[in-house]
Amino acid sequence: MKEFPPFHLDTVNQCLWRGRDQTDQEQVLLTPRAYALLRYLVEHPGRLLTHDELLDALWPDTHVQPEVLKSHIFEVRTALGDDSKKPLFIETLPRRGYRFIAPVSDGAVPGLSVASATGRLVGRDRPLAALREALQRAVKGEPQIVFVTGEPGIGKTALVDEFQRQAALDIPNLGIGRGQCIEAYGSKEAYYPMLEALRQLCRGSGGQTIVGTLAVQAPTWLVQFPAMVTRELERPCTANFSVPLASACCARSARRSRRSHHRLPSSLSSRTSSGWTIPPST
Repeated sequence: MKEFPPFHLDTVNQCLWRGRDQTDQEQVLLTPRAYALLRYLVEHPGRLLTHDELLDALWPDTHVQPEVLKSHIFEVRTALGDDSKKPLFIETLPRRGYRFIAPVSDGAVPGLSVASATGRLVGRDRPLAALREALQRAVKGEPQIVFVTGEPGIGKTALVDEFQRQAALDIPNLGIGRGQCIEAYGSKEAYYPMLEALRQLCRGSGGQTIVGTLAVQAPTWLVQFPAMVTRELERPCTANFSVPLASACCARSARRSRRSHHRLPSSLSSRTSSGWTIPPST
């Protein structure tokens, strides 16, 4: 949960709330892309986010017109009630990009029941013990996959929340990435929940180590986050798998070409080159 009063950005359920406390809150409707834009701004407060960085983060390896970004910024500002001339949340830096200027703080994790908040779930000792046992095996180097199943409303999310809370206390340096499958309209990245969890790990504490590991061991996954591919990482990426890195670089070049497209004579516009997309390895 990210808080910038009077708003709360629920990063688990992917929605925006307006209100000073939980007893007086209303949900602010946002399209999925506008939510993703707002989240990226909120997660990088106080610094310039260039047009290229935002396009790479929200439309990786996809060619879109820069005007699309402006339309989503307008949608987010409308939802926040922000004025572009006297901004309280999103400041425009002409010809460069945008900056989130409101103070941001981390709030309580949403979705926790009262019992979970106190660290106790009634009748859940056995499944919690099974989850802890699986975690200990994973810590010892044994990969684990655990499915929590059951009828709607029986407390699956509360169980996972409590396990995550206990795991973070038991193992302070434990990296936790959380992805969520939600209903979406239109096309969406098939690996989105995995990419969401991986993105959290890359941006969290020790994220640079994870990014470096991806550059060496899984460059086709790292290329899904073009904004994280720095010049220092180009050599290990190229040494292991050059095509995905070339794809990301080509996509950036295509964006630069696209921005100059309107300034070119019509006879030359058709010569603008484009990049290609490499799907993540399975």
